[in-house]
Amino acid sequence: MKKFQKLIFINLILSFLYYAMNSFERFSFINASFIIGMIYLTFGVFFYVTEQGFFNLTIYAYNKISNQLRRSRGILSESNISIDEYICKRYQFSNTSSLLSSGLIISASTLFISFLIY
Repeated sequence: MKKFQKLIFINLILSFLYYAMNSFERFSFINASFIIGMIYLTFGVFFYVTEQGFFNLTIYAYNKISNQLRRSRGILSESNISIDEYICKRYQFSNTSSLLSSGLIISASTLFISFLIY
């Protein structure tokens, strides 16, 4: 919960600074908040997809091709890469849930507020 509150607070500070730099235009605060919320949401989705192992097969294929190229040049001795090492590998990021929730709440609320104002 602490990370969630920090992300919301950072969003408010940056949005207000943008709002002040644009000489307090009507929608500049909402626009800045929406963009920052979408950045949070994008990073949160990327972390979530990576945690679930979506890119593991891509990393496996890249390493297998790299090892084959090294073997053909004589740089690497015979060593097999096991696909099980890559499929079962899981990552854990500490900011995933806070980025997802704050990005979703900020983006949805600014979208709702902009429809109410406009």
